[in-house]
Amino acid sequence: MCSLRFRILGSYFTIIAVVLILVNTTPVMTTQRLIVESKSNELLKTANMVSSTLAGLGSLDSERVESVMSILDVSGDVRVLVTDYRGAVLYDNSRELPVRGKTLMLSEVFSALSGNDSFRSTYTDGAFESIAAVPVMYKGEILGTVCFFDVDAGTAGLLLGIQDYLRTITLIVLLVCIVMMILFSAMFSRRMQKLSGAIKMIREGQYEHRLVIDGHDEITALAEEFNDLSGRLQKTETLRRRFVSDASHELKTPLASVKLLADSIIQTPDMPMSDVQEFLHDISDEIARLTRITDHLLQLTRLDVELADHAREYLDLSDIARRAVRLSQPLAAERGITLQADTAPECIVEAAEDPLYQVIFNLVENAIKYNVDCGSVHVLTYKSEGNVYCLVDDTGVGVPEAELSRIFERFYRVDKARSRETGGTGLGLSIVKQTVEEYGGKVWAENRRPQGTRFVVCLPYRGAEVGLES
Repeated sequence: MCSLRFRILGSYFTIIAVVLILVNTTPVMTTQRLIVESKSNELLKTANMVSSTLAGLGSLDSERVESVMSILDVSGDVRVLVTDYRGAVLYDNSRELPVRGKTLMLSEVFSALSGNDSFRSTYTDGAFESIAAVPVMYKGEILGTVCFFDVDAGTAGLLLGIQDYLRTITLIVLLVCIVMMILFSAMFSRRMQKLSGAIKMIREGQYEHRLVIDGHDEITALAEEFNDLSGRLQKTETLRRRFVSDASHELKTPLASVKLLADSIIQTPDMPMSDVQEFLHDISDEIARLTRITDHLLQLTRLDVELADHAREYLDLSDIARRAVRLSQPLAAERGITLQADTAPECIVEAAEDPLYQVIFNLVENAIKYNVDCGSVHVLTYKSEGNVYCLVDDTGVGVPEAELSRIFERFYRVDKARSRETGGTGLGLSIVKQTVEEYGGKVWAENRRPQGTRFVVCLPYRGAEVGLES
């Protein structure tokens, strides 16, 4: 199976190879075309000048052409041939293999005899070989042709030099690109291996592992997303383990009670019906307790993962406190407890309404349940120094000073016997604490004098966001 690293290397190498081929061929081809165009212009221009001069003779023969060509002195490195209207050579300035008197069988000559200028240039054996042929015309009659033959090794040498220079540059660029590609692919492969290794560790359950990748590219962003995902998985796993631990710990006692009571009924066939009824009543109470514990555990678990998903809004904590007091009045009336609320206006906080209401309702409900008969509960809200406070005071027996700091722990109950009587699970205050802290606040408890307990909820004041002054 081809690895991603080699695929990237192959892709880059293909792109670089195409670019280098273009760099090598395009300048050479362009230079060659310019040289050919220059040769064409130069040779055809000179040949036409000679043709114009010869046309003045009216007719062409060897002696007259020789005389005119000696006057024009067109020589140098260019071989000049003049033919008659049949293509027979009348003049040849070359002393090597002269062709005077022979018929010049070249396509360019035939084209010139048809009245057209003709030019051809080829690059062969390190030299440009060029042929230019033009007709010699007098009064519309073709008298013959003028042919120029040029072999240019100097210009070809310049072109070869350009090619050699481009090859050298290409080789250097290719080596540099190969080194850079190898380094880049190695770095890319190393980063991907780190990501792959981290995924493998997460798959094995090491959710605390975090990936550290330097840079500011897409792989770094992917690593950040991976770390966020692993953090969520770690949190989920922690919650799962905590839930299993808490549930197994708290459910064990009522389940044991249910089993003991059921076994007693089974093992005592002649048990009086009154005792059976009493045992069944106790079993029902334990089942109800199990239900409450399960509900609270599920509520805590949902709070751990869903509080941030609740839509927050700007709320008046005083309105929520008054509603909690109003709905708690029937419970307070059953025990003759006086329940009242003193609320300040515009105690604006930012939170989701239902969870925040549950916080105040839980505190008020606890103040009623753990109060003395005919006692009182006082709920107070006010603003102070950028915060909003909600105080819930009761006239109950209070909490021992040594245990004030622990009452918000999960399943912690000050008086287990009393909690059993009131249906407490030791989770209500944990729910309160977790919700308040999610909204940037804090909650604590303190004893009152001469008796009773005060619970304080403190949340940031958000009145300025809705146009109110603090």
